[in-house]
Amino acid sequence: MLTVKQIVTIQNLFGVGSKYVPMADAMRDGELFARLSACGAKVRETGRVVPLASCHVEEAERLADSLLQASEAQGVGILTRQDEAYPARLEQTVDEKGLPALPYLLYYKGDISLLKRPCVSLIGTRYPTKEGVETGAYLAREFAKEGFCVVSGLASGCDASAHRGALLAKGKTIAVLAHGLDRVYPAEHSAMAREIVEAGGLLLSEYPVGTQVCKYNFIARDRLVSALSHAVIVLQTGVDGGAMYVANNALSLGKPLYSVYYKDESVRCSRVCEGNRRLVELGVQYLRGSDVPSVVEMLRRVSV
Repeated sequence: MLTVKQIVTIQNLFGVGSKYVPMADAMRDGELFARLSACGAKVRETGRVVPLASCHVEEAERLADSLLQASEAQGVGILTRQDEAYPARLEQTVDEKGLPALPYLLYYKGDISLLKRPCVSLIGTRYPTKEGVETGAYLAREFAKEGFCVVSGLASGCDASAHRGALLAKGKTIAVLAHGLDRVYPAEHSAMAREIVEAGGLLLSEYPVGTQVCKYNFIARDRLVSALSHAVIVLQTGVDGGAMYVANNALSLGKPLYSVYYKDESVRCSRVCEGNRRLVELGVQYLRGSDVPSVVEMLRRVSV
């Protein structure tokens, strides 16, 4: 079983990365360098790929020590796959190609026990209509009042409305971030991030302190938003938004997926709901306000 430091070390070997974590973890004997060498690990060095050497591991270990110290200084906890709080449903995490992609380490601030609670993801565009914002806050309040933890990505628009709705209901919410927990993106949501933690919620990331924002990290983050939840609700989205990636990921995992229905035809048929309509064409069920009690009842059964 790999230690936290060993996992962080592997993740910081240039050109090696997380793909070698499960291979090295399966080997029960030997030092880390020996395990990785047995896996055939190679690293990138000055524009070329070379066999792994002990000096590469030693350098990565020094970086791991620095990152772990920085995490402690920032009040960031670290959850491993072997920890009791690690939720079983993350074992089914898949990437955009449908391949296994479970996180071996998760960094967090707040109440990590929320990962074992029944969770519902509310997701959508950063540029929703007024109706989209209101619906996000309403649904978040309703599920939070029923004891569900509301999961989203702390982005502007739909994500923010979901977190805000849960907070207004005195409920719990989890924000899954695409960067290190020493920062908040977007910066204007820093106060909301603090409020989430102070209200007994959770900030979660698979990226260590110091990791900056980059496009791919959001795609990787979205698979966790899907995997953590017992159901995913799409508030409003175009066909190319990140919410569609979460939705498709949920479909591949066989999770209950809902697309919000708007009574106002001009909203329902707008460009910002184009993804909602596309999902329904694929067989996804529309969600109306009157459907919430039956969805709650169903989720209570499947989340036991």
